[in-house]
Amino acid sequence: MTAFLALRHTSPPGVLQNLFASVTKARLVTQYPHGGIVIDGVLYEATFKHGVRSIKFDPIGWHLFAITKVDENDLLSRFKQVEGRPYDWFSLLAFIAPFRVTVSKWFYCFELCSLMLDGNIPAKRITPEILLTKV
Repeated sequence: MTAFLALRHTSPPGVLQNLFASVTKARLVTQYPHGGIVIDGVLYEATFKHGVRSIKFDPIGWHLFAITKVDENDLLSRFKQVEGRPYDWFSLLAFIAPFRVTVSKWFYCFELCSLMLDGNIPAKRITPEILLTKV
């Protein structure tokens, strides 16, 4: 098995998704509006429409970064603990407000990646650049 941090560098299809991606990129000053973990052709992600889920990975529009610090079995075990949970809309307020609001059992994409990479629910907001330090 080979695992990768997958960071989307293009906007997903759809008007609302494209708008959300543009706002995310501008606010975070990043080229990556979305992230997930890829293991053996499966993308593990959190989306506002589907929550925490896994789907077949389509590599178009993504940059992949090999995960060398974490065992794939640990990544999958951590994902299974939160699979099916809702998207964490409240945590996104931390990107526009000076305080953090969150529901600890919900996840946005970068929070899910962080949890899968280090096993901890993030106490601070997570960005793609922070994730890159964990791979």
